[in-house]
Amino acid sequence: MVRGQTVALAAEPGEDLVDVLRRLVPRHRELLLADEEELRRRIRVDIPEVLRLDQWNHPDLAGGLRPSESETFRQIADVLTPGDLGRYAPSLPPNTHWSNWPDSGSL
Repeated sequence: MVRGQTVALAAEPGEDLVDVLRRLVPRHRELLLADEEELRRRIRVDIPEVLRLDQWNHPDLAGGLRPSESETFRQIADVLTPGDLGRYAPSLPPNTHWSNWPDSGSL
């Protein structure tokens, strides 16, 4: 039961919870991720939203890429500094889908 709704769940005994959640999110995203009201309980209302990303190209930190070398992170910094949303114009495809990071959570 999630937010009052029954969610079918098939999990093997001992299966990592992160793997179960990864399978649930595509079908039940709105039930599992924070809604606007929940976000605002954690973020003061006087802090404006500048940029919200659901996908981005994340640097492979375990592979040695530093955040400062990441196009994504540099562009986010460019957006935040002057508050100019137009400065976020990624040229790399997003890679934040869990299937791109099969070992995450186990490093």
